[in-house]
Amino acid sequence: MKIVIGGVRGIPARYGGFETSVDQTASRMAKVGHQVTVYCRADRREEDLDEYQGVHLVYLPAIASKSLETIVHSLQIAMDVILCQRETEVVHLYNAASVFGGMLLRMAGKYLVMTLDGVEWRRQKWGFVARQVWRVSTWLAVRTAHVVICDSQTVRRFFEERYGKEMRYIPYGANQIEEVTYACPNSGLEARQYFIFVGRLVPEKNVEALLDSYSALEIETPLVIVGDNENSPEYVAALRKRACGDVRFLGYRYGEEYERLLSNARVYLTASKLEGTSPSLLAAMGAGVCCLANGIPENRETGGDSVLYFDGSSADLTEKWRQLCEHPELEEEYAVRGKNRVRSHYTWDAVTEQYLDAYQPVRRVCIPGMSNSESLHSDHG
Repeated sequence: MKIVIGGVRGIPARYGGFETSVDQTASRMAKVGHQVTVYCRADRREEDLDEYQGVHLVYLPAIASKSLETIVHSLQIAMDVILCQRETEVVHLYNAASVFGGMLLRMAGKYLVMTLDGVEWRRQKWGFVARQVWRVSTWLAVRTAHVVICDSQTVRRFFEERYGKEMRYIPYGANQIEEVTYACPNSGLEARQYFIFVGRLVPEKNVEALLDSYSALEIETPLVIVGDNENSPEYVAALRKRACGDVRFLGYRYGEEYERLLSNARVYLTASKLEGTSPSLLAAMGAGVCCLANGIPENRETGGDSVLYFDGSSADLTEKWRQLCEHPELEEEYAVRGKNRVRSHYTWDAVTEQYLDAYQPVRRVCIPGMSNSESLHSDHG
């Protein structure tokens, strides 16, 4: 199958959940014989790569405007596919704002699949005009795409009820990260002697709640914040100012360094008020780390009974956090549960196969080396 993927910043993944999903799934598709092209934004190009793990990379210039970047990028993708007459059987665009290029592709006769994030217009970072653009973009995406994919059952049900169209649920995956011998130069951290949060520093992640509860606990174990927000340095500065005690803002971390930091943490925490399937929560579960999360429906759907939840209040967050500090056996119990849940529900091989099912039915073959005897669709002529 000839597959084009766009709507992300690019691969290798250096940004967020969509990029990680494309990184993991596109390489698996290529491995079993599909011809996969991923469109990347030139300003994110860090290496001289035209191919990555069997995936062909095409770089397109990005504009400076963050509010228009995704829309313009999608239009560039459409023009490149159409004018260059690229052989394409399916185009998979991530992000509702990519629909503007998607409409051109649909008119050109391409089979269009779109993956939507959460309910974007609820995010605090958007102003009134941007919120309306997100509403319109989502409405258009639902009516334009042949297949619409959501990464959360909760979000899927919301959109189906709102728009009256059946959608597909395909979650994120997570790697099974075995505990890595700890070695993070100059970090000053000791294995299993710190708490960790991972994510973009935006208001809906509610990092303020973590900082306040950490301060209330009055403990010496460091709280590590992995993430940043280059588009809102004032907000990040306010978080730093709010932090009391041994809070360490490390910025973005990727690859092996990220895996070391995550897999050797004592507890992963998130107080996020808005999610789909959280990639960071899944990654922590897959790394065998105890997770304490806000009990919103999306997180409960992701974690099941393998995550400890608080009810959204600062008091309950502080109380549950204190319980974990005082009962290390509880930490171990949830760490084991989380890893088992990822193993049974969220492997990247299974996620990739679900994407291929969404593209079009093709014959199945058993691929040597796939975990748990899973098979992926193959296209070998």
